[in-house]
Parts: sequence; structure tokens; C-alpha cells
Amino acid sequence: MKTKSILKRHFIIMSLSVAVACMSFVLWSCVGQELDKTVQQAYELRINGQADSAKVLLEQIIAEDSTNAAAWYELARTKHHMGLGNPMELISGMVDIQQTVQNAVDIDPDNVIYQYYKGCIDYFNLYIGLQMGKENVSEDFAKVVESYKSVLILKPDYHEAKLFLVELFAMLPSNMGGDSAKAEMYVRELEEADVVSGAKAREIVMPEDADYIEFWQKIEEKQMDNADVHEALGKVYLYHENIEEATKCFETAISLNAKKNILYVDLGRYYTMQAMQNPAKLDSLAPLIKNTFETYLESQPEPINPLKAFVIGNLARIEFNTGDNENGEKLNKEAMALDPNYSKAFGTPSQILFDPPDEISRVHVYFFRPF
Repeated sequence: MKTKSILKRHFIIMSLSVAVACMSFVLWSCVGQELDKTVQQAYELRINGQADSAKVLLEQIIAEDSTNAAAWYELARTKHHMGLGNPMELISGMVDIQQTVQNAVDIDPDNVIYQYYKGCIDYFNLYIGLQMGKENVSEDFAKVVESYKSVLILKPDYHEAKLFLVELFAMLPSNMGGDSAKAEMYVRELEEADVVSGAKAREIVMPEDADYIEFWQKIEEKQMDNADVHEALGKVYLYHENIEEATKCFETAISLNAKKNILYVDLGRYYTMQAMQNPAKLDSLAPLIKNTFETYLESQPEPINPLKAFVIGNLARIEFNTGDNENGEKLNKEAMALDPNYSKAFGTPSQILFDPPDEISRVHVYFFRPF
């Protein structure tokens, strides 16, 4: 499969009397509920392009009650989100983000939502270190493993956490912590627990020369109504540069699960990658890039502001690169109005940043793949 070889090239929350005691409890409960509502308000501010205001509000909540785990969790995601607009600030702020989400976990260690996000942040920190050539990543590696193991203690059927462990042990060399035997152990556990999650895990450890298309086609024959399977097959087609079949698979996945409309963005990113590899093709690829991105913007459910801004920002870059500076400036202003912190990276921002603060995330993304 071209996945691994492509990656070599391209390289985130009492008694004076019984009556007085009861009254105190009621008042305390009301304050707690109000703080939770305020955390939700901060989340909504951020999703609507006001991350700065959200950060201020969350810091006020924590100043009043430093034991509000939900506020610490949402503050970590807010800092992460704000860093999307400035990758260097995000990298330099990783230690702070890690500590912020750690505060949420320390206050509420049984909350799997906070623990899972901590795992993703720890993994992201490890990935950054690898990309920047950090010589010793053993401590970072161990932290990621411990985070995801903690997730599985809280929720043994959290397949996404186990998929991260498979990738971690399978993709890294042994001198950095990789362990093919441990990867295989988790693969088999997933295969026994769930057909689709097991297939995703098996794909990670398959040899490069394996027939990945045939592998997923066989899964598809038994899982025709599973949107994840059509998505996975479509991405395999992308790696084999068969955009026509990839598009068909993605459209099928979206028809089965409208929330997978983000796959239109992957198609646009694929065409963008082709243009990056061969700038001479940009003029011919630009209409295809625009079409897929605009299809996403017009799709339902309506994209949230941070993702709208990310896509419109990409459209702006296409206009700039094809010489239409006026339209590029217009689109860039539109993106900034939607979310001043929209991501400037090539990869689509992870949905784990945008799930409601009380919702268990089902997000799994491959750190070592572009799609």
C-alpha cells in the first residue's frame, strides 16, 4: 500500500442545623449547575468564532472554582483550538495544554471524555517531537500509552483508543517504543470485539505489498450498510490514486451517514496534494479543488464555523496561487470572520475539538497518514 511510502514523503475537562445544611447543599448545587451552563456557553462561543471570549470566560470560572473539571477540559480544548491559527504557538504551548487537561483528569479521574482527550493531546505532542527530530521520545511515548490504557480501564469497549495503541506500537521503530507483538495483540482483541474496528486495526499492521483494496472489498461485501467501511475503502483508493472510485465510496458513505460530509474535504485535500506535488497541474486541478470544497460548504448537516473557515481559507489559497488576489483576499476575510483561529495546517482539524463538552468522542484519526 502506498500509505507508508507516501508518509515518508509528506510528512488535544457544609451545619448549624439540618435546615441550614440542606439550604447550603441546594445553593452549592445551583452554583455547580450554573458553572456547567457557563462551560457550555464558553463552548458555544468558541464554536461560533469567539475563542478569545471563551478563554476569558473559562478562566473566570476556574478562578471562582478551581475544582471545575469541565472548565479545565474546555479550557484545554480552547487553547488547542486557538493554536490552530498559529502552528508555532501551538507547538510552544503544548506543555501548557497538556497540564490544563491533566487538571481536568486529576479532578475527575473517572471521566473517560477527559482521559481520551488527554490521550489525543499526548499523542499529538509525541508526533510533534518526532516531526521535529527529538532524539529521546521514550517519556512521551510512555505517557501516550499510559493515557490510552487509562481510557480502556474506564471504558474497555472504547475501540478508538485501542486503534491509537495499534498505530503507536506498529508504526514506531522498536528503539522508540514500537512493539509489533503488542500491536498484534490489540489487533486481535479488536477483531474479536468488532468486525469494522478489527479491520481498521488489521489494515494498520498489514505489509506494504498487501492488497488493501481487496481486503476492504471483502469487508464491504459483509458490511454493505456500514459507512465506515465505505470510507475506509475510499481512502485506500485515494492512496492508489484512483480518485473516481474513492469519490464513489465517499458518496456512498455520506449517503449512509450524512455526518461524514467531511469526506468532501478529504477529496479537496487530495487534489490539493496533487497540485503541491506538481505545481504545473494547479490550473487544471483548481476547479476540482473548488468543487469539492464548495460541495462540503453546501452540504448538510451544515458545517460548523471552524470547519467552514478552514475550507474557505483553503479556497482563498487556491485563488492566491492562481493569481486572483482580489477574490483570495475576500475569501480570507470571510474565513477570519467565521473563526479568527481557523487552522492553517494541511490536515483537517480533528472533530474531537468540536464535540460537545459532555459527549464521548468517537474520533479516531491516523497520525501517520494524510487521510
